[in-house]
Amino acid sequence: MFSKLLSFLLLLGFLVSAGTIYSQCCSTGSPVGASVYVGVLNKNSLRFIAYYRHNYSDTYYQGKSKTTENLALNSSNYNFSGIAFGYGISKRLTLETDLGYFFNKTQEFKNVDYAETGYGLSTGGVTVKYGAMVKPAKQFELTVGAGFRYPFSSDPQVVDGVQLSRDVQPSTNAFAVSGMLFLNKGFPSLKMRLFSINRFDHNYEDKLNYKYGDMLMNSVFVSKQIVKSFIGILQLRSEYRWEDADDEVKRPNTGNLLLILSPQLNYSLAKKWNLSLLCDIPVFKNYNGKQLTPSYSVALGLTRDFNLDRKPIMKVFNTIQ
Repeated sequence: MFSKLLSFLLLLGFLVSAGTIYSQCCSTGSPVGASVYVGVLNKNSLRFIAYYRHNYSDTYYQGKSKTTENLALNSSNYNFSGIAFGYGISKRLTLETDLGYFFNKTQEFKNVDYAETGYGLSTGGVTVKYGAMVKPAKQFELTVGAGFRYPFSSDPQVVDGVQLSRDVQPSTNAFAVSGMLFLNKGFPSLKMRLFSINRFDHNYEDKLNYKYGDMLMNSVFVSKQIVKSFIGILQLRSEYRWEDADDEVKRPNTGNLLLILSPQLNYSLAKKWNLSLLCDIPVFKNYNGKQLTPSYSVALGLTRDFNLDRKPIMKVFNTIQ
């Protein structure tokens, strides 16, 4: 039972803590690309995930240092909700899809009484994952995956006749492709797991010839049962983004390196539904030019697996004693 619960929660932990990030400004924890971060599912099993995230930013950086000179914005924030589904086609092949909605994506200006806000659907995603090496006896898994993201609209959002700036657009309005590598190793005697997730995203130009910077993300997790029904997870994640390009010309004040610490607490509800609460805390920032950077991000998620065969689900890993 612990192994089954843990597999739910590991997915949720990474699901709501990271993803494909398309806006260079203050976008840590962006929920786009939400369903591509865990190993394969059992054949004919269905996973449902719903989550909510709030992000807040109020600090400018220039390089590795804070700056207070000539600041355009006072702060920015967004509120986002997403859903994701995964289906086990076979014991080694899993198909996933996800989408999300920004309730708001807001920038508050510093020297004028004005706030700019975008809202709406972000992007959709489809991912295929293959269990290249699954060894239940050794509690080891190596999974590879590839996928693409698609916009619901290729046109930038316009509010009251004015086209919104890129930092508050709810979507990239462009396609993207990605590749990922997932490693998982269990230690039964310690009731602990170590795992890592590595992902690369390549963004294409939109119809206005603007291209958001590609991203490389690497995460290391450790999970440990605290007491019955409660699991703690600690994640250390690096996010490297290349510069944006406008008509193939690199844009100033874009591109960065972030190092983020993300503690998480998970709770099993009636051994069916699983709740997760986490917080993203940036611990290192290095930004090209001058940019508004993330201060914190919090997320709440809910997940459950369904066996469509109506037979007991046998998990990839045995129960941790």
